[in-house]
Order: sequence, then C-alpha cells, then structure tokens
Amino acid sequence: MTTISEMVENRLPDEAELFTDSLDSFVEENQALAGYEDIAEAELSTLQKSLIADMAAKDLILPAMSKYKKDLAKAQGEGAGAAEFVDKLKFLQEMETKLDRSISEKRSKIEAVTDTGVPLKIVY
Repeated sequence: MTTISEMVENRLPDEAELFTDSLDSFVEENQALAGYEDIAEAELSTLQKSLIADMAAKDLILPAMSKYKKDLAKAQGEGAGAAEFVDKLKFLQEMETKLDRSISEKRSKIEAVTDTGVPLKIVY
C-alpha cells in the first residue's frame, strides 16, 4: 500500500525531493492537523492518507516558491535560465489552487462517510 510520503512525492516530485529531509515532518504535522494524530498510518483509509498528502504537498509550496524565487533572482543576475524558474513558480501556483479544491472535496467525502446523522428508527 502506498505511504503518505509517496503520495506527496506523486503530487510534487521535484519539491518533495528538495525537502526530503523534512518531508516526514510535513506529513506528521498535517496528519495532526487533519485530526489523525494518534492513528497509525497503516490504519488510515486511502482517502484519509490522500487528504494528508494533499495538505502536506500544499505546505511544501511556500518554501519551494521561496527557493525558486531566489534561484530566479540569481538566474536573472547571470542572464540565463530564468524561464525555468518562472515555469516552476507558475506550476506551483496552479497546484496550490488544485490542492485547495482537492482538500475541500476530500474533507467533504470523509465527513459524509463518518457522519452518523440521526439514529435510524424502524417503525412497524
């Protein structure tokens, strides 16, 4: 079964690679924010893992954008390679929007599955 870290890497492969050393802390923090802090990863559903992965990937965007902006400024100073970083920044902005939407959809699905609602009464 796929791990949460692997799911994050699938969403943002280059950025996950940039933050390999701290990826687990991003996952752990977002697992707690999602409300699954004391639950082992193996006990989480795929939908719950996917929600955590989306949240962690979204959290990777800001530090990645910061790095790319620094790299862009350096590349502009050297006169070459700026287009690559502009493309990466644009991609991250688009991914942030997609991840926001995905997180909202997954939260709704999880709430619908776990909502017990009104107790069912059978009348004869």
